Amino acid sequence: MVSGNMTQREIAKEIDVAPETISRWKRTDEFIDTYNSAVRQNIQDAASDALRTMVSLLKARSELVRFNAAKDILDRAGFKPEDNINLTGSGTVVIIDDCDQ
Repeated sequence: MVSGNMTQREIAKEIDVAPETISRWKRTDEFIDTYNSAVRQNIQDAASDALRTMVSLLKARSELVRFNAAKDILDRAGFKPEDNINLTGSGTVVIIDDCDQ
C-alpha cells in the first residue's frame, strides 16, 4: 500500500483475506501508525536522492530553475527571508521634498 503498486483488492488476494478485512484493518490505530511509519521511512530513503537532484538543478540552463532550486534549498535550511520588516527604532525620519528641483 505504501508503494502504491497494488490495489487493496490485489493485496487482499495476495495475503488471502477478504477485501473487507483490509478495509477494517485500515481503520485501526495500529495500521495507521504502521502505515505512517512506512511512509516516513520511504521519504527518508528518498531524501538523499532528492537533495542531490536539487543541488544538480543549481547548474540548470534555466535561470528560473536555478533560482527556484537555490530558494528551496535555502528555505529548507532555515534561511527563509522575514515576511515582515521591523521598522521600530529611535531615529528621526526626515522627508526631503525634491520635486521642485
